[in-house]
Amino acid sequence: MEREYIKITQPSPLPDYTTHLKELDDEFWKKWVFYHLLHFYQNYDTSELIKKIETERKKTKSDIEDLIAVFIRNYFRKNRVIELQGFKVVGGVNNDLDVKGLYDISFLHSYWNKDFHFECKNLDNNKDLVNKYVYYNKGHFEYDGGVFRYFNGKYSQDIDFGGMIGFVLKGNVLELKNKIIEKLEEKFAISPEGDLQSIDNNSINENEFTFDSIHNRKDRHFKIHHLLFDFT
Repeated sequence: MEREYIKITQPSPLPDYTTHLKELDDEFWKKWVFYHLLHFYQNYDTSELIKKIETERKKTKSDIEDLIAVFIRNYFRKNRVIELQGFKVVGGVNNDLDVKGLYDISFLHSYWNKDFHFECKNLDNNKDLVNKYVYYNKGHFEYDGGVFRYFNGKYSQDIDFGGMIGFVLKGNVLELKNKIIEKLEEKFAISPEGDLQSIDNNSINENEFTFDSIHNRKDRHFKIHHLLFDFT
């Protein structure tokens, strides 16, 4: 099922020669990662995912967030283009497709010396989920949150970019995007680490469900690419 409102453009093809592959910059590789994520969002089987979510909801202890992350990883595992290009999409413990781990979704390539990691979080009209997407107080002076993990020493410490994917299960995507941006403007307990510097709206192919947030980290800028996928 194609969703025509999603703007998607295929980037320049990967070169055939190893020497040229090694010369490609981060922006080239990231464009292909975004293309593959948008292609998933445009073409995934809605009925299959909804059926899985409804089954998961009936469980005593459900984990819809992890279920959707596994669904996306499995989609890419069957994607012939990903395979031919040499990309590997992993996640979970020891890169197990079906086990929850440190990163929910990561894109790797043997000729790209950086791994592009994405943290995934559920979103709905509940303010608590917006907080968990960004930053919240767990109590006893302990803090956590998807975005926060890029600044507390846990995520992507050897590169200057990362990703967040919001699974919108209820509510309006654009309203939730605005709530996330408002939350990003708050200071973390480790300020100035993580302080928001600027927002680049509709940053990925001008899609309204995307934006970039640029933060302070280790006296440098750190960019987080956000994609909010509507699974309502």
